[in-house]
Amino acid sequence: MSDPVKLLVVEDDPVLRDIMGDACAALGYPAALAATPVDAIGVLAQHDSIRLALVDVVLPGGISGFALAQQLRDARPELEVLLLSGYGKTLTLPPGFTGRVLAKPLPLEQLRAVLSEHLGAA
Repeated sequence: MSDPVKLLVVEDDPVLRDIMGDACAALGYPAALAATPVDAIGVLAQHDSIRLALVDVVLPGGISGFALAQQLRDARPELEVLLLSGYGKTLTLPPGFTGRVLAKPLPLEQLRAVLSEHLGAA
């Protein structure tokens, strides 16, 4: 049986992590969840089927979401990584960053559109 998990959610806040996981599952996209950058690297190694990672910008352990995004892409170059931030317009992007940053909290319809865009129909 193939692994249905195509999505990794990295969020240190346990309530937000669970909400994101539940919302993704309700939309038909079961997600693997990680609380830390170290957890995220381990989860990615366990699921060859993961094609998209949603990563919080502010994470514990001294590794930012920006740095984790690069580590995830280094481990799996074809992986798409979208960053999530609750800081809105006050967020300072690192020099040379060209990725996409979405505002948290992500409304359900926006989450559905993002997942469909990157993973196809559920």
